[in-house]
Amino acid sequence: MSQQVSIVTDLKTAAVLAGSAGFLGAVTVPFLLPAIYELVAPDQRTLPLPLPLFCVILAIQFLVIYGLFAWAGLRLARARNREPAPLLSAIWAKKRPDGFGLSAGWAFGTGLLCGFGLVGAVALIKRVLPQTLPDVLHPSSFGGALLASATASFSEEILFRLFFLGVLLRILPASSTSIVIAVAGSSLLFGALHAPAAVFVFGGFEKVPPLFWVWMISLNALIGVACAVWYLRTGVGGAILVHFGADLVWHVLSQLS
Repeated sequence: MSQQVSIVTDLKTAAVLAGSAGFLGAVTVPFLLPAIYELVAPDQRTLPLPLPLFCVILAIQFLVIYGLFAWAGLRLARARNREPAPLLSAIWAKKRPDGFGLSAGWAFGTGLLCGFGLVGAVALIKRVLPQTLPDVLHPSSFGGALLASATASFSEEILFRLFFLGVLLRILPASSTSIVIAVAGSSLLFGALHAPAAVFVFGGFEKVPPLFWVWMISLNALIGVACAVWYLRTGVGGAILVHFGADLVWHVLSQLS
């Protein structure tokens, strides 16, 4: 069934996913700027454009770049006869999605459990090896944390589950072993590509403790596995809900303590 979905239909799905990421990213910027300015030198606390124009251009960039990744990921999944976005596909086909509410609840619940697991793991690290963690772990405001979590849930799931996992599943032979390899590979890549943020909060690559790379990559990779499992079960919507649930506990609830 998934192979019969047209290119135009997948373009609409990609536009919704990438447009959501772009809108959220643009709205997030004003909330995060004060915290970012605190971490950089005074002469770097300016934007190259007026803030509203900067946000509009950022939203357009998200739409184009993540839209291309999303569309490619959708087509890669269909080449393996997988339905990568059943909810949106059903909407375009004017059909009622099957069991979406129940699946969405389980996916979001999985994300919440991942978030609490992450909180517990970091609390243990703080107790045993606190010097291996940065001073800043979360956005400094409740609104910024909530919006950044939502933005990351869309953009990172487009990139890592819909696209990178899709690429690995397409180039590897169709087998259960290949699925395990693809999930592991895309999840490790998901963990590793958090490195720029780590370098930023520590103030330079040379200042990042070696053990921090272990914590960062392994913990993010485990959450990536949960997102990948739900992507394979229910499509990219499930992965987004897992990711958002984890970030909601990790980044947002921390603002309430």
